[in-house]
Amino acid sequence: MRRYFYALLAMLLLVVGCSAKPVPVTVLPPIADFKVNSVQGFAPLNVSFTDLSQGDITHHQWDFGDGHFSSERAPGHTYASPRVYTVSLAVMGPSGSDVETKADYIEAKCQAISWEEADNYIGQTKTVEGVVVGTYYAQQLKGQPTFLNFHKPYKDCFKCVIWGTDRDEFLKAFPPNPETRFLNKRVRVTGPIKEYPRGSGVPEIILKEPSQVEVVGE
Repeated sequence: MRRYFYALLAMLLLVVGCSAKPVPVTVLPPIADFKVNSVQGFAPLNVSFTDLSQGDITHHQWDFGDGHFSSERAPGHTYASPRVYTVSLAVMGPSGSDVETKADYIEAKCQAISWEEADNYIGQTKTVEGVVVGTYYAQQLKGQPTFLNFHKPYKDCFKCVIWGTDRDEFLKAFPPNPETRFLNKRVRVTGPIKEYPRGSGVPEIILKEPSQVEVVGE
């Protein structure tokens, strides 16, 4: 009798198993998103990345914008050079992929030095701070340079130069003109510190873009 009962139970289970409909499995498409703990600071800038992506994801690919990459879900990265960086995160899963790109997202700045120290950093990119005590637009000279001087007398001291080919952009950004706008202002200028004349040890920064200079005080 017991043997008959177990045989009947086995038949019932077989019938139920064959007639049961499979439960559909929902696979969500990935949607990429992320945030960071800091979007700006002085280089070297340490940044922690947090993945906010949604959906079924099996792989992460980060592009930090400086030639370095990571496949970790929540990586950390150090930006060594002063610059503005665009960051991308690509996520992939069984139902597809997605990419989130944040343009000009992270800014690594130069630590400011005083203009008196500039001659110690010839050949390096630095942010130099000081008061512009004299300006001059040499329209009659070849190249039509604009000089921003940080000391009187000007000879053998740090200065910034805006060449005539770049002047229009500075006129738009700093009306009525850069020599008036910057005179007697405390500014920060960022760029490669060069030596002119060569071998003189006199430092200068060539300003090619308005973003290289900002007024930080009167």
